[in-house]
Amino acid sequence: MDSQLLDYLSQYGYIILFIVGFFGIVGIPVPEESLFVYIGLLARDNGIHFIPAWLSIGAGAVTGMLTSYALGRKIGKPLLKRYGKYLGMNESKVQGFILHWDMKKSLFIGFFIPGIRQFNPYFSGIAKFPLLLFCLISVIGSFIWVLVYMLVGFIISSYIHIHPVYLTIVGAVFFVGFMIQLLVKWIKAKRKDTHSQL
Repeated sequence: MDSQLLDYLSQYGYIILFIVGFFGIVGIPVPEESLFVYIGLLARDNGIHFIPAWLSIGAGAVTGMLTSYALGRKIGKPLLKRYGKYLGMNESKVQGFILHWDMKKSLFIGFFIPGIRQFNPYFSGIAKFPLLLFCLISVIGSFIWVLVYMLVGFIISSYIHIHPVYLTIVGAVFFVGFMIQLLVKWIKAKRKDTHSQL
């Protein structure tokens, strides 16, 4: 895995890390933290440079935040009306959520919670959260989020050897857990929808 990732990095530079950061926000809600820890491990072993890697992933995450925010503002409400019931979210629930949502706190802390960090910028767009404040929180939150996990990999590898396969397994377990939770919510919403039609 080390040599394969290093080959990609040598071919495509830090653009690939930018893309990783971007899809960490816009893509499927998976725990990218295991990958960030692994990048920290590589940086410790001089496989890549720490600062450029951190800046590349952080910039990708910020771009992902802004993209999701723009999508939320433009097409968020129509999509929620059509598909929200499958996630257990109808229009009244969304409005209640937005009214009682501590946006600033949630946006920052949400970076550290898979699933929440993907939905936060989208809901911020729907709620028309102030753009300048959103940008500020996105920049600070993105770079701190990436830095924390890269430092974990960088520092821990000084004391103990972590095989990359373990990080992959941890990431897969978190992903499966999240998908099961999403499936359970979808099934409950389906049943509720079926009962309401009877």
